[in-house]
Amino acid sequence: MDITRATELTDDVISVIQDMFLYHPWDDNQKEKGELVREALKHAVSTIIKVVPACPDRSTAIRKLREARMDCNSAITHNGKY
Repeated sequence: MDITRATELTDDVISVIQDMFLYHPWDDNQKEKGELVREALKHAVSTIIKVVPACPDRSTAIRKLREARMDCNSAITHNGKY
């Protein structure tokens, strides 16, 4: 269900909202995927620090990689549902 298009709080919408914010512990497979993402993003941040001049754009790029990690974590947690 795509709640971004919801126009009222039906039971289905409420159920999706509850699921989105419920704690879902990761299984071993999800932990492995999360570690691969973290390692890749840590490498990207390290590369940016090495080769990109310190400036607001660099800070934004690093922040967006942190946001990407959070989005990846959510996708792994919910198996692509949202």
